[in-house]
Amino acid sequence: MRIAGRSAAGVVLLACALAPGRAGAQRVDPDTRLLPGDRVVLQVKNEPALSGPFTVTPEGTILLPLIGLVRVADRPFAEFEADVRSIFARELAEPEMVLTPFRRITILGEVRLPGYQWFEPDATVADALVLAGGFLPTAKRKHLLLLRAGVETRVGLEPDGIAATTPLRSGDRIVIERRSWLSENLAIFVGAAASVAAAAATSLIVR
Repeated sequence: MRIAGRSAAGVVLLACALAPGRAGAQRVDPDTRLLPGDRVVLQVKNEPALSGPFTVTPEGTILLPLIGLVRVADRPFAEFEADVRSIFARELAEPEMVLTPFRRITILGEVRLPGYQWFEPDATVADALVLAGGFLPTAKRKHLLLLRAGVETRVGLEPDGIAATTPLRSGDRIVIERRSWLSENLAIFVGAAASVAAAAATSLIVR
C-alpha cells in the first residue's frame, strides 16, 4: 500500500483513520509531534470537500480548507488539534471531525513496495514491513537496519520480537538487506556437491 498522491492516499489514509476500532486522534499521545513530510488526515462529517490527507510542508505548516496555513511541526499534536477545532467552530455550526497524524518513513531494500509510507503513531517496525508488501526472495530475514536520527540499529526479526514492539518515528529509514551471493546460491552448490559425490560413489562401485 504505497501512498503517493491525494487520490489514492486519500482513500487509504481515511480508511485507516476511520476504520471500525480506530478512534483516530483519540488514541494519539497528546505530545505527538510531526515533522515535514508527515501527514494529517482530516475528516469532517458531511463535509467531504474539507476532508482528506494533508502533508506537512518543509516549513512545518499544513494548508487546510477554510483555515489556510497552520503550523504543526515540532509542537504537541493536541495543541495543533485544539487550534484547528477552534477555527472550524467559527466557520461551521457544531462541526464533527477527526484529525489523525501519520508519520512518514522510508522503506528500502529487498521488499516488494519500497519507498515512502505513512503510519499512525502507534505503528511498529513490523507494521512497516507488512505495508511494504513483505520480503523479496533475496531478502535477509533475520534482521533489518533501522536508521533513526543518524544512528543505525540492527533490529532482529524474531516472531513477537523487538520489531513488533519498536514504534516508528518520523523520518525513520528501514533497510532490508540482500542475502549474500553464497547464501542465495548455497542450494545449487549443495546439489552440485551431492551430484559429484554420487557420481564418485557410483564410479567406485562400478570398478
